[in-house]
Amino acid sequence: KYKMQSEFEKIELLLKMITIPRKTLTNNRRNFPVRHRAITLGETRGRFNGKTDISYYSKKWPELWAEVKRIGDLVTPFAWKSCHLNNNVICPKHKDSKNATLTCIISFGDYTGGDLMIEGEKQNTYYPPLIFNGAEKEHWNTPDLKGNKYSLVFF
Repeated sequence: KYKMQSEFEKIELLLKMITIPRKTLTNNRRNFPVRHRAITLGETRGRFNGKTDISYYSKKWPELWAEVKRIGDLVTPFAWKSCHLNNNVICPKHKDSKNATLTCIISFGDYTGGDLMIEGEKQNTYYPPLIFNGAEKEHWNTPDLKGNKYSLVFF
């Protein structure tokens, strides 16, 4: 665990220098708590023009994007195009219906609780990366989060 934890020192410093925006009623995923903090880095498709491009936040924070790419290449054994960066998100039961590939999730920060549940089984994502098919398997977080939790979800 400690070796993997040291890989996250730079991203934790970078995250302390920015404020991840809150989701609102207009840009929030259905059934997710409104006003949680999350961004997408990497490739995204425009809601209105349908064009695929590097996300706004990848361009706004290039050093953060470079660090997410480095971590993604370290922890994922598959090609990925996008990464959700979540901060203290407690997601309800859902499937990632738009994901066409596997998902790799890894969590870090100073926190307890907020565990990932997949099909009713508790999973450890606190530094070890976890790979699963989020489109096929229902997953959610337990509501007992304390502290400051970040998660990177590569897909």
